[in-house]
Amino acid sequence: MKKTIVLFLFVLFSVQASYAQNPIPAHFDECVDLVATVWRLSGAREYNRCDVPSYAHEVDSVFAAYKDHAVVQLARQYPQESGIGYDAVASYALHLTMTENGDIVLNDNFAEGGDASFDRWTEQQKKDFLEPLNDFYRTSHFHDWYLRQKDFYAQVEEAFNAINEKVDYSWFSSYFGPQSGSSFRIVLSLLVGPNNYGCSARLKDGSNALSPVIGCCQLDENGEVFYNANAVLPIVIHEFCHHYCNPLNDQFWSLMSKSAEKVYKEREEQMRKSAYGSAQIMMNETFVRASVIRYMKTHYPQVDESALIKSEEEQGFILTQILCDALKQYEQQRDKYATMPDFMPVYAQSVNDFDLKQYKKQQKELAKLNATYKVNIKNGAKNVPSGLFHLVIKFSKPMTGGIALGYSSAGADFPTVKNYAWSDNRTLDVMLSLDPSHQYGFTVLGSHFTTMDGHTAGDTKEFNFTTSSANK
Repeated sequence: MKKTIVLFLFVLFSVQASYAQNPIPAHFDECVDLVATVWRLSGAREYNRCDVPSYAHEVDSVFAAYKDHAVVQLARQYPQESGIGYDAVASYALHLTMTENGDIVLNDNFAEGGDASFDRWTEQQKKDFLEPLNDFYRTSHFHDWYLRQKDFYAQVEEAFNAINEKVDYSWFSSYFGPQSGSSFRIVLSLLVGPNNYGCSARLKDGSNALSPVIGCCQLDENGEVFYNANAVLPIVIHEFCHHYCNPLNDQFWSLMSKSAEKVYKEREEQMRKSAYGSAQIMMNETFVRASVIRYMKTHYPQVDESALIKSEEEQGFILTQILCDALKQYEQQRDKYATMPDFMPVYAQSVNDFDLKQYKKQQKELAKLNATYKVNIKNGAKNVPSGLFHLVIKFSKPMTGGIALGYSSAGADFPTVKNYAWSDNRTLDVMLSLDPSHQYGFTVLGSHFTTMDGHTAGDTKEFNFTTSSANK
């Protein structure tokens, strides 16, 4: 499913510690890049959000002649027929392998029904896609192009691994319980853009293959690739948590399904907009997000846990506080609950004890204490001046500072932030650099702005706009 994690935050916490023990290797995968390229050529929004413009331009220019190839036409057709997109695309690619003679085939080592994302494809679609995909691979000389990216990919891998070594991979088994017979790898794919997918599949031998696909690479002010630790580290932890959290929810679903369904019904519209199409998927996400928050809090005590919880609740995951509280209980009683499976009946009871009516009442009362804000640009604005533009956000109450802007859900490019400054504790001036005749978008993450009296700026607001041409 689409992963809507906070994607652009300035220094919520400082990442300093490194954990050198057996970091999970991160590499590019030719099949993933191949299928992602096809989906990009099809015009799919989620595969047209690459944050490395030079790379995106390279892909578009080299493969432009193939935008109407048979396999690209199927990539346009399948989302309409079956809703195939996002992680289902990456998952299909991870099920592919190369034969010695260079043919692309489905890997027969995977167990049937062991990957829900892959199974969004019908059996006929899986087979029908292969022949034109092989034709595209050969006629476009994709392999030759892929090999030419070797040095650049090495730079990206090096940049990622500088963040990767800061992940405490030993935490997963110590926190959730050992997972025997599992293999782990991280797949980098720039065409995935700010989306990241927690792909995993069961093999025929009963083991699990976890292969999160990470796409959130950016360029720094010098044009060099980099990964923002404050954004990437939670994402990596998030994706690996899915491997542990999802099966636990599956195993104990009957203990909490009725309560979870009620919560999902309350937030269904918001969930579906982010491609979370069921109560169980919502609970998988909530469990993972609560686990990430607890990882962050225990590894980086300076993290503002309440702000992180508010952010998740704002995105519709209103059980985050309940689950964080439950996980704290688990952490404090490890003598009683040796592993997470031992604790899951208590976890499920916390979901059942959630009072939805009381929560809604409390939220209404808290909203009255939040700050409001105005932005000097309207959603849908046209002919916004290009060049340097002062984005001004004015708050109704004194704020504690900082900045919290996120990506547009419409897929518009995030504007380049040159700098920002506060004045009188109420006015935030963000200097943006805007290209002419371009579509941009951002969100103001209200829950991450904190008032002097300990409240927030309320809801997230989204702003999409286009700039004027250079001669205006």
